[in-house]
Amino acid sequence: MLVGAFYLINSAASSKPMRDYNAGRLTGTWTTQVKRPVHPEMKDVEPGTELMGVNFGKTECNLEEYKDLQARIDALRIELEDQFEDGDDDEDDGGSTVVLNR
Repeated sequence: MLVGAFYLINSAASSKPMRDYNAGRLTGTWTTQVKRPVHPEMKDVEPGTELMGVNFGKTECNLEEYKDLQARIDALRIELEDQFEDGDDDEDDGGSTVVLNR
């Protein structure tokens, strides 16, 4: 029973959640080393390269700030639509016409 108790304590102390907590992953910022590339965007990352990770907590949304931001987005959207309706997009092709030979 004593051996079983030590085994249980050791397995709990070396579990993944405990390793993550001790490494700081559950509290915010942590660093880790690449063991093998597991994602196509990491194909150029060499094993042993140290990477930094961040956990973001929940953020509060202020309704007034959100409304102000949405109003700015809507104003920019209208401004961009007006630019394209005025014919500014004709400058992309240099004003030339396309000639088809059959």
